[in-house]
Amino acid sequence: MPYTTTRHRKEVGHIESLFSGVAKITGLPHVFLNEALVDGDGAAVGVVVGFNEHAVDALLMTDQLDVESSLYRSGLPVSIPVSDTYVGRVVDGFGHPIDRPGKIEGDRVSLFGPAMPIIDREPVATPVTTGIKIIDTTLPIGRGQRELLIGDRKLGKSTIAQDMVIHQRRADPKVYCIYVLIGQPVQKLQEAVGLFEESGALRYTTVVAATSGDSYAAHYLAPFTGITIAEYLRNKGSDVLIIYDDLTKHANSYRDTALLFGRAPGREAYPGDVFSLHAQLLERAGKRKKELGGGSITAIPIIETQEGDITSYIATNIISITDGQIYLERGLYQKGFIPAVNVGLSVSRVGSKAQHAALKEVTGGLRLALAQQKELQKLTQLETTVSAASKKKIYRGELILELLKQDKHETIPWAEQVVLFYLVEHGYFDDLDHTQWRDFERHVRELVQTRYGDVLSAIHERAFDDELKNKIIAIAGDVKEEFVTGESSQQ
Repeated sequence: MPYTTTRHRKEVGHIESLFSGVAKITGLPHVFLNEALVDGDGAAVGVVVGFNEHAVDALLMTDQLDVESSLYRSGLPVSIPVSDTYVGRVVDGFGHPIDRPGKIEGDRVSLFGPAMPIIDREPVATPVTTGIKIIDTTLPIGRGQRELLIGDRKLGKSTIAQDMVIHQRRADPKVYCIYVLIGQPVQKLQEAVGLFEESGALRYTTVVAATSGDSYAAHYLAPFTGITIAEYLRNKGSDVLIIYDDLTKHANSYRDTALLFGRAPGREAYPGDVFSLHAQLLERAGKRKKELGGGSITAIPIIETQEGDITSYIATNIISITDGQIYLERGLYQKGFIPAVNVGLSVSRVGSKAQHAALKEVTGGLRLALAQQKELQKLTQLETTVSAASKKKIYRGELILELLKQDKHETIPWAEQVVLFYLVEHGYFDDLDHTQWRDFERHVRELVQTRYGDVLSAIHERAFDDELKNKIIAIAGDVKEEFVTGESSQQ
Protein backbone atom coordinates (compact mmCIF):
# COMPACT_ATOMS: atom_id res chain seq x y z
CA MET A 1 0.00 0.00 0.00
CA PRO A 2 1.51 3.41 -0.97
CA TYR A 3 1.98 6.03 1.71
CA THR A 4 -0.56 8.88 1.74
CA THR A 5 1.09 12.01 0.39
CA THR A 6 -1.72 14.46 -0.47
CA ARG A 7 -1.39 16.73 2.57
CA HIS A 8 2.34 17.22 2.08
CA ARG A 9 2.57 17.63 -1.69
CA LYS A 10 3.57 21.27 -1.28
CA GLU A 11 6.82 20.20 0.42
CA VAL A 12 9.11 19.02 -2.33
CA GLY A 13 12.65 17.86 -1.65
CA HIS A 14 15.48 18.07 -4.14
CA ILE A 15 18.57 15.88 -3.89
CA GLU A 16 21.56 18.14 -3.39
CA SER A 17 24.17 15.39 -3.19
CA LEU A 18 24.02 11.62 -3.52
CA PHE A 19 26.62 8.95 -2.91
CA SER A 20 25.97 5.24 -2.43
CA GLY A 21 22.40 5.78 -1.27
CA VAL A 22 23.35 8.56 1.18
CA ALA A 23 21.58 11.78 0.19
CA LYS A 24 21.54 15.41 1.25
CA ILE A 25 18.15 16.92 0.43
CA THR A 26 17.07 20.56 0.37
CA GLY A 27 13.50 21.56 1.05
CA LEU A 28 11.16 19.52 3.27
CA PRO A 29 11.28 22.02 6.17
CA HIS A 30 8.85 20.10 8.41
CA VAL A 31 10.18 16.52 8.28
CA PHE A 32 10.71 14.48 11.43
CA LEU A 33 13.24 11.79 12.29
CA ASN A 34 12.60 8.40 10.66
CA GLU A 35 9.87 9.80 8.42
CA ALA A 36 9.39 7.92 5.15
CA LEU A 37 10.11 9.90 2.01
CA VAL A 38 8.12 8.94 -1.08
CA ASP A 39 8.20 9.42 -4.80
CA GLY A 40 5.40 10.85 -6.92
CA ASP A 41 3.50 7.53 -6.82
CA GLY A 42 3.55 7.36 -3.02
CA ALA A 43 6.09 4.52 -2.83
CA ALA A 44 8.60 4.77 0.01
CA VAL A 45 12.08 5.50 -1.37
CA GLY A 46 13.95 6.93 1.61
CA VAL A 47 14.11 7.43 5.36
CA VAL A 48 15.08 10.61 7.23
CA VAL A 49 17.99 10.00 9.62
CA GLY A 50 18.86 13.61 10.47
CA PHE A 51 18.44 17.24 9.52
CA ASN A 52 19.58 20.79 10.24
CA GLU A 53 18.47 24.25 9.15
CA HIS A 54 20.06 23.76 5.73
CA ALA A 55 19.33 20.20 4.59
CA VAL A 56 17.80 16.83 5.37
CA ASP A 57 19.95 13.69 5.75
CA ALA A 58 18.30 10.66 4.21
CA LEU A 59 19.13 7.06 3.34
CA LEU A 60 17.60 5.97 0.05
CA MET A 61 15.97 2.56 -0.32
CA THR A 62 16.45 2.38 -4.07
CA ASP A 63 19.22 3.05 -6.55
CA GLN A 64 16.77 4.37 -9.15
CA LEU A 65 17.03 8.00 -7.96
CA ASP A 66 19.52 10.64 -9.03
CA VAL A 67 20.20 14.32 -8.31
CA GLU A 68 17.33 15.35 -10.60
CA SER A 69 14.74 13.31 -8.67
CA SER A 70 12.16 14.93 -6.42
CA LEU A 71 11.04 13.51 -3.09
CA TYR A 72 7.98 14.20 -0.99
CA ARG A 73 6.99 13.86 2.64
CA SER A 74 4.73 10.99 3.64
CA GLY A 75 3.93 12.50 7.01
CA LEU A 76 4.36 9.00 8.47
CA PRO A 77 7.26 7.12 10.03
CA VAL A 78 8.79 4.37 7.92
CA SER A 79 6.69 1.24 8.46
CA ILE A 80 6.01 -2.32 7.36
CA PRO A 81 2.82 -4.41 7.15
CA VAL A 82 2.75 -7.05 9.91
CA SER A 83 0.95 -10.38 9.99
CA ASP A 84 1.46 -14.06 10.81
CA THR A 85 2.66 -14.67 7.26
CA TYR A 86 6.15 -13.48 8.25
CA VAL A 87 6.68 -16.76 10.12
CA GLY A 88 8.70 -19.17 8.01
CA ARG A 89 9.78 -16.45 5.57
CA VAL A 90 13.04 -14.79 4.55
CA VAL A 91 12.72 -11.02 4.08
CA ASP A 92 15.06 -8.12 3.38
CA GLY A 93 15.79 -5.17 5.64
CA PHE A 94 12.59 -3.44 4.48
CA GLY A 95 10.36 -6.46 5.18
CA HIS A 96 10.01 -7.48 1.53
CA PRO A 97 10.07 -11.26 0.90
CA ILE A 98 13.19 -12.53 -0.85
CA ASP A 99 12.56 -16.27 -0.56
CA ARG A 100 9.65 -16.46 -3.00
CA PRO A 101 7.33 -14.07 -4.88
CA GLY A 102 4.36 -12.44 -3.24
CA LYS A 103 3.79 -9.52 -0.90
CA ILE A 104 3.11 -9.73 2.81
CA GLU A 105 -0.20 -8.12 3.66
CA GLY A 106 -1.25 -6.62 6.98
CA ASP A 107 -1.73 -3.41 8.92
CA ARG A 108 1.24 -1.07 8.65
CA VAL A 109 3.19 -0.51 11.86
CA SER A 110 6.00 1.99 12.46
CA LEU A 111 9.47 0.47 12.71
CA PHE A 112 10.34 2.99 15.42
CA GLY A 113 7.51 2.51 17.88
CA PRO A 114 8.02 3.20 21.59
CA ALA A 115 9.31 0.55 23.96
CA MET A 116 6.79 -1.17 26.22
CA PRO A 117 6.21 0.94 29.36
CA ILE A 118 7.69 -0.32 32.62
CA ILE A 119 4.21 -0.55 34.17
CA ASP A 120 3.20 -3.06 31.47
CA ARG A 121 6.12 -5.39 32.22
CA GLU A 122 6.61 -8.17 34.71
CA PRO A 123 9.76 -9.82 36.10
CA VAL A 124 11.56 -12.47 34.07
CA ALA A 125 10.40 -15.80 35.49
CA THR A 126 10.51 -18.37 32.67
CA PRO A 127 13.70 -19.77 31.13
CA VAL A 128 14.70 -19.83 27.48
CA THR A 129 16.36 -23.22 27.21
CA THR A 130 19.18 -23.03 24.66
CA GLY A 131 20.32 -26.66 24.67
CA ILE A 132 23.89 -25.41 25.22
CA LYS A 133 25.13 -26.89 28.50
CA ILE A 134 27.49 -24.10 29.52
CA ILE A 135 24.75 -21.49 29.03
CA ASP A 136 21.82 -23.38 30.56
CA THR A 137 23.82 -24.37 33.63
CA THR A 138 26.00 -21.34 34.41
CA LEU A 139 24.56 -18.45 32.36
CA PRO A 140 20.82 -19.13 32.09
CA ILE A 141 18.66 -16.81 29.99
CA GLY A 142 15.09 -15.87 30.87
CA ARG A 143 12.24 -14.93 28.57
CA GLY A 144 12.31 -11.16 28.26
CA GLN A 145 16.03 -10.85 28.97
CA ARG A 146 18.68 -9.12 26.83
CA GLU A 147 21.87 -11.18 26.80
CA LEU A 148 24.91 -10.13 24.77
CA LEU A 149 27.06 -12.57 22.79
CA ILE A 150 30.51 -11.03 22.47
CA GLY A 151 33.92 -12.14 21.21
CA ASP A 152 36.36 -12.03 18.31
CA ARG A 153 35.42 -13.24 14.85
CA LYS A 154 35.43 -16.97 14.05
CA LEU A 155 34.87 -18.07 17.65
CA GLY A 156 31.37 -19.48 17.18
CA LYS A 157 29.06 -16.59 18.15
CA SER A 158 26.73 -17.17 15.21
CA THR A 159 26.84 -20.93 15.78
CA ILE A 160 25.66 -20.49 19.38
CA ALA A 161 22.88 -18.14 18.24
CA GLN A 162 21.75 -20.53 15.50
CA ASP A 163 21.79 -23.45 17.93
CA MET A 164 19.51 -21.45 20.24
CA VAL A 165 17.05 -21.14 17.38
CA ILE A 166 17.31 -24.79 16.36
CA HIS A 167 16.83 -26.04 19.94
CA GLN A 168 13.46 -24.35 20.34
CA ARG A 169 12.01 -27.14 18.17
CA ARG A 170 12.80 -29.53 21.03
CA ALA A 171 12.45 -27.14 23.97
CA ASP A 172 9.28 -25.23 23.12
CA PRO A 173 8.00 -25.06 19.52
CA LYS A 174 5.64 -22.26 20.62
CA VAL A 175 8.63 -19.90 20.86
CA TYR A 176 8.94 -17.92 17.63
CA CYS A 177 12.42 -16.97 16.48
CA ILE A 178 13.63 -14.03 14.43
CA TYR A 179 17.16 -14.10 13.06
CA VAL A 180 18.42 -10.71 11.84
CA LEU A 181 21.52 -10.70 9.64
CA ILE A 182 23.17 -7.30 9.21
CA GLY A 183 26.03 -6.69 6.80
CA GLN A 184 26.84 -10.39 6.47
CA PRO A 185 27.81 -12.02 3.13
CA VAL A 186 25.11 -13.71 1.07
CA GLN A 187 26.81 -17.06 1.69
CA LYS A 188 26.19 -16.75 5.43
CA LEU A 189 22.52 -16.03 4.77
CA GLN A 190 22.26 -19.11 2.56
CA GLU A 191 24.00 -21.27 5.16
CA ALA A 192 21.72 -20.04 7.95
CA VAL A 193 18.53 -20.55 5.94
CA GLY A 194 19.73 -23.98 4.80
CA LEU A 195 20.49 -24.98 8.40
CA PHE A 196 17.08 -23.82 9.61
CA GLU A 197 15.33 -25.67 6.78
CA GLU A 198 17.26 -28.88 7.38
CA SER A 199 16.58 -28.85 11.13
CA GLY A 200 12.90 -27.92 10.76
CA ALA A 201 13.44 -24.61 12.56
CA LEU A 202 12.35 -22.41 9.66
CA ARG A 203 8.69 -23.21 10.25
CA TYR A 204 8.74 -21.07 13.42
CA THR A 205 11.49 -18.65 12.35
CA THR A 206 11.65 -15.42 10.35
CA VAL A 207 14.98 -14.44 8.80
CA VAL A 208 15.54 -10.71 8.21
CA ALA A 209 18.58 -10.18 6.02
CA ALA A 210 20.43 -7.01 5.01
CA THR A 211 23.49 -8.56 3.41
CA SER A 212 26.82 -6.85 2.77
CA GLY A 213 25.77 -5.88 -0.75
CA ASP A 214 22.53 -4.20 0.35
CA SER A 215 22.02 -0.49 0.84
CA TYR A 216 22.85 1.54 3.94
CA ALA A 217 19.12 2.02 4.40
CA ALA A 218 18.59 -1.75 4.55
CA HIS A 219 21.39 -2.09 7.13
CA TYR A 220 19.92 0.74 9.19
CA LEU A 221 16.35 -0.57 9.18
CA ALA A 222 16.91 -4.36 9.38
CA PRO A 223 17.07 -4.72 13.20
CA PHE A 224 14.03 -2.47 13.56
CA THR A 225 12.15 -4.57 11.02
CA GLY A 226 13.00 -7.63 13.13
CA ILE A 227 11.87 -6.13 16.42
CA THR A 228 8.64 -4.81 14.86
CA ILE A 229 7.73 -8.33 13.69
CA ALA A 230 8.66 -9.62 17.17
CA GLU A 231 6.39 -7.07 18.86
CA TYR A 232 3.48 -8.11 16.65
CA LEU A 233 3.92 -11.74 17.74
CA ARG A 234 4.45 -10.75 21.39
CA ASN A 235 1.26 -8.66 21.38
CA LYS A 236 -0.59 -11.85 20.43
CA GLY A 237 0.72 -13.48 23.62
CA SER A 238 3.62 -15.38 22.03
CA ASP A 239 7.19 -15.70 23.27
CA VAL A 240 9.81 -14.52 20.78
CA LEU A 241 13.58 -15.01 20.61
CA ILE A 242 15.33 -12.42 18.41
CA ILE A 243 18.99 -12.59 17.36
CA TYR A 244 20.88 -9.56 16.00
CA ASP A 245 23.87 -10.84 13.98
CA ASP A 246 25.54 -8.48 14.44
CA LEU A 247 25.21 -4.97 15.88
CA THR A 248 28.89 -4.22 15.28
CA LYS A 249 28.25 -4.20 11.54
CA HIS A 250 25.09 -2.17 12.14
CA ALA A 251 27.15 0.41 14.04
CA ASN A 252 29.86 0.40 11.38
CA SER A 253 27.30 1.02 8.66
CA TYR A 254 25.79 3.87 10.69
CA ARG A 255 29.27 5.33 11.23
CA ASP A 256 29.94 5.23 7.48
CA THR A 257 26.75 7.16 6.73
CA ALA A 258 27.48 9.69 9.48
CA LEU A 259 30.90 10.39 8.00
CA LEU A 260 29.36 10.77 4.53
CA PHE A 261 26.85 13.23 5.97
CA GLY A 262 29.75 15.18 7.46
CA ARG A 263 28.65 14.80 11.08
CA ALA A 264 31.23 15.44 13.77
CA PRO A 265 32.76 12.08 14.77
CA GLY A 266 32.93 11.02 18.40
CA ARG A 267 34.81 8.23 20.13
CA GLU A 268 36.36 5.83 17.58
CA ALA A 269 34.72 8.00 14.88
CA TYR A 270 31.22 6.76 15.79
CA PRO A 271 28.43 9.33 16.00
CA GLY A 272 27.30 9.82 19.59
CA ASP A 273 23.68 8.91 18.83
CA VAL A 274 24.59 5.30 17.98
CA PHE A 275 24.22 4.57 21.71
CA SER A 276 20.64 5.87 21.85
CA LEU A 277 19.86 4.05 18.59
CA HIS A 278 20.86 0.68 20.05
CA ALA A 279 19.32 1.50 23.43
CA GLN A 280 16.01 2.24 21.71
CA LEU A 281 16.25 -1.07 19.85
CA LEU A 282 17.12 -3.28 22.82
CA GLU A 283 14.74 -1.57 25.24
CA ARG A 284 11.87 -2.96 23.18
CA ALA A 285 12.64 -6.46 24.49
CA GLY A 286 10.94 -7.55 27.71
CA LYS A 287 8.22 -9.65 29.30
CA ARG A 288 4.62 -8.44 29.18
CA LYS A 289 2.16 -8.76 32.05
CA LYS A 290 -0.18 -11.73 31.87
CA GLU A 291 -3.22 -9.50 32.41
CA LEU A 292 -2.26 -7.64 29.24
CA GLY A 293 -2.03 -10.84 27.24
CA GLY A 294 1.45 -12.01 28.22
CA GLY A 295 4.17 -12.69 25.71
CA SER A 296 7.84 -11.81 25.76
CA ILE A 297 10.75 -10.79 23.55
CA THR A 298 14.19 -12.15 24.42
CA ALA A 299 16.98 -10.28 22.62
CA ILE A 300 20.41 -11.75 21.85
CA PRO A 301 22.60 -9.07 20.25
CA ILE A 302 25.99 -10.14 18.89
CA ILE A 303 29.09 -7.92 19.06
CA GLU A 304 32.43 -8.65 17.39
CA THR A 305 35.54 -7.53 19.26
CA GLN A 306 39.08 -6.94 18.03
CA GLU A 307 41.77 -8.93 19.86
CA GLY A 308 39.37 -9.58 22.73
CA ASP A 309 38.99 -5.88 23.55
CA ILE A 310 35.67 -5.53 25.37
CA THR A 311 36.46 -1.90 26.27
CA SER A 312 35.83 -0.62 22.73
CA TYR A 313 33.05 1.92 22.24
CA ILE A 314 30.32 -0.29 20.77
CA ALA A 315 31.11 -3.21 23.12
CA THR A 316 30.84 -1.04 26.25
CA ASN A 317 27.68 0.56 24.89
CA ILE A 318 25.87 -2.75 24.43
CA ILE A 319 27.22 -4.21 27.70
CA SER A 320 25.72 -1.25 29.55
CA ILE A 321 22.35 -1.73 27.83
CA THR A 322 21.97 -5.50 28.23
CA ASP A 323 21.32 -7.75 31.24
CA GLY A 324 24.55 -9.72 30.93
CA GLN A 325 27.06 -11.01 28.43
CA ILE A 326 28.40 -14.33 27.18
CA TYR A 327 32.07 -13.77 26.40
CA LEU A 328 33.86 -16.05 23.95
CA GLU A 329 37.64 -16.24 24.35
CA ARG A 330 40.15 -17.14 21.64
CA GLY A 331 42.48 -18.90 24.09
CA LEU A 332 39.77 -21.38 25.04
CA TYR A 333 38.88 -21.94 21.39
CA GLN A 334 42.49 -22.71 20.51
CA LYS A 335 42.66 -25.23 23.37
CA GLY A 336 39.65 -27.05 21.91
CA PHE A 337 37.16 -25.88 24.53
CA ILE A 338 34.02 -25.40 22.43
CA PRO A 339 31.83 -23.46 22.90
CA ALA A 340 34.67 -21.14 23.95
CA VAL A 341 32.72 -19.37 26.71
CA ASN A 342 34.78 -17.78 29.48
CA VAL A 343 32.55 -18.33 32.52
CA GLY A 344 34.62 -15.93 34.64
CA LEU A 345 34.06 -12.95 32.33
CA SER A 346 30.47 -13.87 31.48
CA VAL A 347 27.39 -13.10 33.53
CA SER A 348 23.61 -13.42 33.38
CA ARG A 349 22.08 -10.87 35.74
CA VAL A 350 18.50 -12.08 35.35
CA GLY A 351 18.31 -15.64 34.07
CA SER A 352 19.17 -17.46 37.30
CA LYS A 353 15.83 -16.26 38.68
CA ALA A 354 14.11 -18.06 35.83
CA GLN A 355 16.24 -21.22 35.70
CA HIS A 356 14.46 -24.56 36.03
CA ALA A 357 14.46 -25.46 39.73
CA ALA A 358 15.92 -28.94 39.21
CA LEU A 359 18.71 -27.65 36.97
CA LYS A 360 19.45 -24.84 39.39
CA GLU A 361 19.75 -27.33 42.26
CA VAL A 362 22.18 -29.71 40.56
CA THR A 363 24.36 -27.01 38.95
CA GLY A 364 24.41 -24.44 41.73
CA GLY A 365 28.08 -25.08 42.53
CA LEU A 366 29.44 -25.23 38.97
CA ARG A 367 30.77 -21.69 38.77
CA LEU A 368 32.46 -22.02 42.17
CA ALA A 369 33.98 -25.39 41.21
CA LEU A 370 35.37 -23.93 37.98
CA ALA A 371 36.80 -20.90 39.80
CA GLN A 372 38.46 -23.09 42.44
CA GLN A 373 39.90 -25.38 39.78
CA LYS A 374 41.40 -22.44 37.92
CA GLU A 375 43.10 -21.02 41.02
CA LEU A 376 44.34 -24.38 42.27
CA GLN A 377 45.70 -25.19 38.83
CA LYS A 378 47.99 -22.17 39.16
CA LEU A 379 49.41 -23.64 42.37
CA THR A 380 50.26 -26.92 40.68
CA GLN A 381 52.06 -25.04 37.91
CA LEU A 382 54.23 -23.45 40.61
CA GLU A 383 55.01 -26.99 41.88
CA THR A 384 53.42 -26.19 45.21
CA THR A 385 52.39 -29.18 47.29
CA VAL A 386 48.67 -29.72 46.87
CA SER A 387 46.49 -31.45 49.46
CA ALA A 388 44.21 -34.38 48.64
CA ALA A 389 41.16 -32.14 49.02
CA SER A 390 42.64 -29.66 46.54
CA LYS A 391 43.43 -32.44 44.09
CA LYS A 392 39.81 -33.55 44.30
CA LYS A 393 38.64 -30.03 43.52
CA ILE A 394 41.02 -29.82 40.56
CA TYR A 395 39.73 -33.17 39.31
CA ARG A 396 36.10 -32.08 39.70
CA GLY A 397 36.78 -28.82 37.86
CA GLU A 398 38.49 -30.63 34.98
CA LEU A 399 35.56 -33.06 34.79
CA ILE A 400 33.03 -30.23 34.63
CA LEU A 401 35.04 -28.42 31.97
CA GLU A 402 35.15 -31.57 29.86
CA LEU A 403 31.41 -32.16 30.21
CA LEU A 404 30.62 -28.56 29.29
CA LYS A 405 32.20 -29.09 25.89
CA GLN A 406 29.66 -29.54 23.14
CA ASP A 407 29.73 -30.30 19.43
CA LYS A 408 28.41 -27.85 16.85
CA HIS A 409 24.62 -28.02 16.31
CA GLU A 410 24.24 -30.69 19.01
CA THR A 411 21.80 -29.39 21.58
CA ILE A 412 20.85 -31.13 24.82
CA PRO A 413 17.45 -30.79 26.56
CA TRP A 414 17.59 -29.39 30.07
CA ALA A 415 16.13 -32.55 31.68
CA GLU A 416 19.06 -34.58 30.31
CA GLN A 417 21.42 -31.95 31.72
CA VAL A 418 19.78 -32.45 35.13
CA VAL A 419 20.50 -36.20 35.05
CA LEU A 420 24.05 -35.69 33.79
CA PHE A 421 25.13 -33.16 36.41
CA TYR A 422 23.30 -35.00 39.20
CA LEU A 423 25.53 -37.99 38.44
CA VAL A 424 28.57 -35.69 38.50
CA GLU A 425 27.51 -34.35 41.87
CA HIS A 426 27.17 -37.87 43.28
CA GLY A 427 30.53 -39.09 42.05
CA TYR A 428 29.56 -41.47 39.25
CA PHE A 429 32.36 -40.10 37.07
CA ASP A 430 35.02 -40.01 39.79
CA ASP A 431 36.51 -43.47 39.24
CA LEU A 432 36.66 -43.08 35.45
CA ASP A 433 39.73 -42.05 33.51
CA HIS A 434 39.43 -38.63 31.87
CA THR A 435 39.46 -40.34 28.46
CA GLN A 436 36.21 -42.10 29.40
CA TRP A 437 34.26 -39.03 30.56
CA ARG A 438 32.74 -38.08 27.20
CA ASP A 439 31.97 -41.71 26.34
CA PHE A 440 30.15 -42.18 29.63
CA GLU A 441 28.23 -38.95 29.07
CA ARG A 442 27.05 -40.20 25.67
CA HIS A 443 26.17 -43.58 27.20
CA VAL A 444 24.10 -41.92 29.95
CA ARG A 445 22.24 -39.67 27.51
CA GLU A 446 21.54 -42.50 25.08
CA LEU A 447 20.09 -44.83 27.71
CA VAL A 448 18.06 -42.09 29.38
CA GLN A 449 16.53 -41.17 26.01
CA THR A 450 15.77 -44.71 24.88
CA ARG A 451 15.18 -46.69 28.06
CA TYR A 452 14.32 -44.24 30.82
CA GLY A 453 12.22 -41.62 29.06
CA ASP A 454 9.76 -41.67 31.98
CA VAL A 455 12.46 -40.11 34.18
CA LEU A 456 12.89 -37.20 31.77
CA SER A 457 9.11 -36.74 31.71
CA ALA A 458 9.02 -36.75 35.51
CA ILE A 459 11.75 -34.09 35.69
CA HIS A 460 9.68 -31.91 33.36
CA GLU A 461 6.36 -32.42 35.10
CA ARG A 462 6.97 -32.65 38.85
CA ALA A 463 9.05 -31.30 41.70
CA PHE A 464 12.62 -32.53 41.97
CA ASP A 465 11.93 -34.42 45.21
CA ASP A 466 13.69 -37.26 47.02
CA GLU A 467 11.64 -39.91 45.24
CA LEU A 468 12.77 -38.67 41.84
CA LYS A 469 16.37 -38.30 43.01
CA ASN A 470 16.39 -41.88 44.31
CA LYS A 471 15.02 -43.08 41.00
CA ILE A 472 17.88 -41.34 39.15
CA ILE A 473 20.41 -42.93 41.53
CA ALA A 474 18.90 -46.37 40.93
CA ILE A 475 19.08 -45.90 37.19
CA ALA A 476 22.63 -44.53 37.46
CA GLY A 477 23.85 -47.74 39.07
CA ASP A 478 22.56 -49.83 36.16
CA VAL A 479 23.92 -47.38 33.58
CA LYS A 480 27.35 -47.29 35.21
CA GLU A 481 27.53 -51.09 35.50
CA GLU A 482 26.54 -51.53 31.86
CA PHE A 483 29.15 -48.97 30.74
CA VAL A 484 31.97 -50.54 32.76
CA THR A 485 31.05 -54.03 31.52
CA GLY A 486 30.99 -52.78 27.93
CA GLU A 487 34.38 -51.09 28.32
CA SER A 488 35.89 -54.25 29.81
CA SER A 489 34.60 -56.44 26.99
CA GLN A 490 36.09 -54.08 24.39
CA GLN A 491 39.49 -54.35 26.08
